[in-house]
Amino acid sequence: MKVSSRKRILLNFIVRHSGLVLLVAFGSLGVWVLDDYGASLDAGYQRDVAGHALDYVLGNVEALRSDHNRFYGMAFELPLLLAELALGLDDTRDIYLTRHLLSHLFFLAGGFFCYLLAYRLFESRLLAALALLLFLLHPLIYAHSFFNSKDVPFLSMFMICLYLVHRAFGRDGRWWWFALCGVGVGLLVNLRIMGVVLPAAVVALLLLDLVRVPDGKDRKHVLLSVAVFVMSSLLTLYAVSPVLWGDPVGSSIEWFVTLSNHPNNSVQLFRGERFFSRDYHPPEYVPVWFSITTPPAVLALGLVGISALVLRGFAAPMDVLRDRRLRFWLMLVGCFVLPIVAVMVLRPNVYGGWRQVYFLYVPFCLLAAFGAHWTFSFFRGSRLRFSAYGAVGAGVAAVAVSMVSIHPVQHLYFTFLVDRTTPEHLRTRYDIDHWGPTLLEGYEHLLERYPSGSIYIETDLISSWENRYTIPVEDRHRLFLYREGGEISISGTDHSKRDGAEIYSLKIYSNTIFTTRDLALARGVKADDAHRRILLDATSSGDPIIDSDWDVHLVDGQLVYVRESCSAGDGDARFFLHVVPEDVSDLREGRRQFGFDNLSFDFYNVGAAFDGRCVAKIDLPGYAVERIATGQFVREGQVWRGIWNLRAAGIYDAFRESRKSSAQPLISSVFDVYLDAGRLIYVKSSCTDVDSDARFFLHLDPADVSDLPENRKEYGFDILDFAFSDRGGESDGECFAVVDLPEYEVAGMSTGQYTDDGLVWSGRYSVAAAAAVAAARELLEKGVQPAVSSVFDVYIDDGALIYVKPSCTDADRDARFFLHVNPVDVSDLPEERKESGFDNLDFDFSDRGVESDGDCFAVVALPAYEIAGMSTGQYTPDRLVWSEKIDVRGE
Repeated sequence: MKVSSRKRILLNFIVRHSGLVLLVAFGSLGVWVLDDYGASLDAGYQRDVAGHALDYVLGNVEALRSDHNRFYGMAFELPLLLAELALGLDDTRDIYLTRHLLSHLFFLAGGFFCYLLAYRLFESRLLAALALLLFLLHPLIYAHSFFNSKDVPFLSMFMICLYLVHRAFGRDGRWWWFALCGVGVGLLVNLRIMGVVLPAAVVALLLLDLVRVPDGKDRKHVLLSVAVFVMSSLLTLYAVSPVLWGDPVGSSIEWFVTLSNHPNNSVQLFRGERFFSRDYHPPEYVPVWFSITTPPAVLALGLVGISALVLRGFAAPMDVLRDRRLRFWLMLVGCFVLPIVAVMVLRPNVYGGWRQVYFLYVPFCLLAAFGAHWTFSFFRGSRLRFSAYGAVGAGVAAVAVSMVSIHPVQHLYFTFLVDRTTPEHLRTRYDIDHWGPTLLEGYEHLLERYPSGSIYIETDLISSWENRYTIPVEDRHRLFLYREGGEISISGTDHSKRDGAEIYSLKIYSNTIFTTRDLALARGVKADDAHRRILLDATSSGDPIIDSDWDVHLVDGQLVYVRESCSAGDGDARFFLHVVPEDVSDLREGRRQFGFDNLSFDFYNVGAAFDGRCVAKIDLPGYAVERIATGQFVREGQVWRGIWNLRAAGIYDAFRESRKSSAQPLISSVFDVYLDAGRLIYVKSSCTDVDSDARFFLHLDPADVSDLPENRKEYGFDILDFAFSDRGGESDGECFAVVDLPEYEVAGMSTGQYTDDGLVWSGRYSVAAAAAVAAARELLEKGVQPAVSSVFDVYIDDGALIYVKPSCTDADRDARFFLHVNPVDVSDLPEERKESGFDNLDFDFSDRGVESDGDCFAVVALPAYEIAGMSTGQYTPDRLVWSEKIDVRGE
């Protein structure tokens, strides 16, 4: 009796806490099988969007503008990222497993609220436990609960919101339940725009209440409930949607338009027919996918539940107003049926099966539980009642057995409603593994077959990429993916390769998901030699064009990245590579507006590790390339960055070989500026990182202002400012930049370097002043006496004044001069100068001067009229430095 009593106590405990027992059991199971599931194709994109959203929240207002996925909801992705940061995770396997665990736990949280809601609806713990089992035992959704951080969290949130709606409309409903319901709905709509289904249902129920209630007090309560619900929904949606913060109205419209018909236009396979998802959608697409992937027992019970409820509603339509429970059940019917009808009529861009509408299973599993409840009630008192219990139990058990038998690829589950026995029938008629998490199994088999050394994999499956991140680090860096030339191929269902011996093939229901083949045997090459030799040869030719954390070589139109001391973490390196063509029209249409090609890449996709070195190789495009910018980056920012201007490098190399040693710079400063063949060449020895980020101003004075572009004529000079990254490069430790001058005649120029903090250096060159240098040196050689001898000696030569000072100082370079010219005939003066009686030709040395071999020279052209005399000198804002008169007539 004692033992029997303990059993009875244990049984009672299990029944009373069946929901908790089931959740603990499933939670333990989830932790146990966690690392059996691969990563989805979208996992990396979702992390990136969350990173951009976090950057935006922290103050980087540009972080979301360029992200085309910015309208994806962050109510779940951002907490995943924050958990990753809080735990200090840096290895991708730890990051992905944590994401899978938290996603699955949130799925179980949805199951917990399913149990609570079912218990309130049925007032039976066994039926509540059955509803929970139906919720958890959907093979497709169960597998997605690990690697799908978009659709399954939305499904779970939908279940949580249904529970809140039921509490809000319950007999004990208070306004704060509507506030909580609004918070839940705000989060729901953030996760997926399809979440508007539920607030629409809530508002419809509130309007029914408004019609039903008789007195003003109750109506005020309903109106208050409406206001609280709407305000809390909108405020929550705004708070958790950074993309709305800048322009709530405009961004909301763009968000709705974008996600109600997603711009993705992928090829779909449905019933043997291929079509682009945006261009065409069979109306039966979602109903068929739902039917052939939902367990038959659940499908049957759900249809029974819907039929029973609809008949009940038609039989007693007034009960819809009076009976809260019936209204809620009919709302569930509407939440399932109406979205399906909308998809069939409106044909939005639904793709990859019915993934975007997984939430439909939330009301359906509750309706299936109602179908079980109706069936049990119908056979109550009949001898068939145990048969009904047994049939439901057997159906649930059959689902569980199916899930165990195909673990861990439950997302490939199909029911007997389609042909599962004919070999390769399913894969030729339906998209099976479009997200590719099954490929983890292929990698694991390869790593087990080849326990040491690198494995070079040729694949055309884009979904291969993310799975590698879930492999332990010691094995992850032995895997390298290639488009062509690998030793092993991983081929998808529609791209089987027949030129290699099959190593492993994953099949389900007699349908091939992928195969791996040994290409080395088929091609007659020694295993793991091909790529190593190609890359090794490429790195042995000459100095790198960029010398940084990674050396970058240019070899026969290929960029080869080399890191001599390669560590395990380098295998996950990510690089940006921007290629600017000499002719923008060479770019493909979508890139012309940006002016460069984006060839950014991940090391594991094009790299190899051997002999302690990491090597990656990228082919440059076939068009003429002007420059490249490349470097390594992580989520937090750049690790290193380098620029190589192929055109500028060629020009500089030719200049350096032919005449740099003999050429005189126009301007000598931090950078020396040379003129060569209609180009300015800036040169600085001992190049630093600061120089690589340098910005320069370049202002040109034309000989004839009419030669300037129309928008510059009023200013009198041209602006050709540039960044070193656009015009420069580095060679043998020297920094150089090349700028082409305009075709018009240039009279002078001023140039220099600046930062956000101010001017670094500046210099000026005047063509006239340069000519004066030669003239002045000739006068000095002839022993001609100056017209004025002072701080500056002043010569008169061929209608110009030439100012000369040996041993030039910084003060002289900043000098300001006055020059007053007295004409013989005052009527020769400009109109505005006739009253004063002299011409004012004051000037700054920076405008008329030049330095040569340490001496200062300046030249000023004299007016054409006859001159009686002049006075000139140098001054500062505080004092006169020197002043002299020049008697042109010699009186």
